[in-house]
Amino acid sequence: VKEVTIHSGTPVTMADLSIEGMSCEMMCGGSIRKALAKLPGVSATEIVFSEAEQRDHAIVTYNEAEITDAQMIEAVHALHGGQYKVMAVTITKQVRGSGAPVDGDEGVSSEVSVSVYGPGSVALPNVLSLLSLILRR
Repeated sequence: VKEVTIHSGTPVTMADLSIEGMSCEMMCGGSIRKALAKLPGVSATEIVFSEAEQRDHAIVTYNEAEITDAQMIEAVHALHGGQYKVMAVTITKQVRGSGAPVDGDEGVSSEVSVSVYGPGSVALPNVLSLLSLILRR
């Protein structure tokens, strides 16, 4: 779990699901996006395909009081007879900072601890890099 301090806006929680078995953005990505969007507490889902990486990703914005990352993993694994496998999960929580932001302090990340679901040898991309890649598109 990684915490990012924000000083304005509403804090959100995002899960980066590293998924094995997706072969196309339209059918595979669409199926995963729809399945995750139907879950209670999920407010947004983005599928990220990267030719540079072995696995593709689903970035899910959700309310952690309504759904857990384990429930999202179960929903992905249940699709198409278990064709898709979530190999790792990175959770990013935005937390409201106290006081006024210091110059350059907005969005400063402080890593609290790391929790990965899946094999220990799986390397995850930096979530902030993924999010900036998504926003550029």
